[in-house]
Amino acid sequence: MQDRISRIPLKPAAWALSIALIATFALCAVTALVAPEIPVAHGWVELFTVRPVTSVFGWIEGIVGSLLFGWFFAAVATWVFNSLTQR
Repeated sequence: MQDRISRIPLKPAAWALSIALIATFALCAVTALVAPEIPVAHGWVELFTVRPVTSVFGWIEGIVGSLLFGWFFAAVATWVFNSLTQR
């Protein structure tokens, strides 16, 4: 008996990854605001925005960046996974 692996649909994977990245960005940005001496939070925040987390544009840029990176990486991951499981 051979198990058939299902394909991963792009939209749910992209939204899930985007929401996870947005939540991580928000958590790290809040940590950077509350405890600025913790450098780990700043490192993650700087992946998605070059603006300070004290500005509105920093939050907008971080959230939009997280959304776009989530869709991009989900598109790549689902394409690779679905291509490899067809073989």
